[in-house]
Amino acid sequence: MRRATRPASWRPLPSRVPVSSLALPGFLSVVVALVLLTGIEHVHAAETTDGSSAGEAFRVANTLYSEGEFAEARLIYEGVVKGGFGDADVLYNLGNACYKSGDVGHAVLSYERALKVAPGHADARANLEFVRGGLVDRQGRVPTRGIAGAVEQTWSELDPAMLVALASILYVLLIAVVIFGVVRGGMAGWPLRLSIALVALLVLVGTAAGTKIYRLHAVHEAIIVVRETGARTGPGEEFVLEFRLHEGTKVRLSEERGSWTRVAVSGTDLEGWLPSEALKAI
Repeated sequence: MRRATRPASWRPLPSRVPVSSLALPGFLSVVVALVLLTGIEHVHAAETTDGSSAGEAFRVANTLYSEGEFAEARLIYEGVVKGGFGDADVLYNLGNACYKSGDVGHAVLSYERALKVAPGHADARANLEFVRGGLVDRQGRVPTRGIAGAVEQTWSELDPAMLVALASILYVLLIAVVIFGVVRGGMAGWPLRLSIALVALLVLVGTAAGTKIYRLHAVHEAIIVVRETGARTGPGEEFVLEFRLHEGTKVRLSEERGSWTRVAVSGTDLEGWLPSEALKAI
């Protein structure tokens, strides 16, 4: 598919739309992660359908974007997403079109959705950080530098599916080593040491996969998509106004009553009730 153009300071769009008993904790971690991972597959299910018309629409939108027709391109991107073809690249381009159209809230929303589909999408992450730098409500902390910063960055970009696949490979290797040890007459020596190391890695990777997938599906977050909205002490205009939030701010969803939603502001201790129409779930 033809790429959409982007501001010079942004990154480009990618071109492609016994010892055996010790394995139980790691095996359980893999099983849990595999069960949770089934939810991820629904995100990609529609992409297995013939997407020729969606691909053509995507190319048309890219052309409009390159010609500076950002609002028109945005409408087509949104149509592609509503048609069930919202992969990370489409959502990334939609975010660019929203930003260039002056809609920062939906730009942040689209980048966040792209990263939910593909946590390792470096371009979406770079543009999200770029847009966040200009938000009224600054969130998060200063990125850690050095080795800790590199580890933090790597963790944020890890794909849960990749972690599950790695855990599965480690489990197969562990079983193979155990079988080899039994056949040779005992687990003493290097088979025992290697098995213990594989168990440790299996538990670590399996736990990481489960944690990533849990956050992906159990932690519900949303983005403020209006210019400004007020958070109140209760679900209604008659309650006291506590603070105000602005477009692009990320919140965690807590409770819903009628047309009001209770949220907690990510990265802070602020909580309050917002009109549900002021936000959209990631």
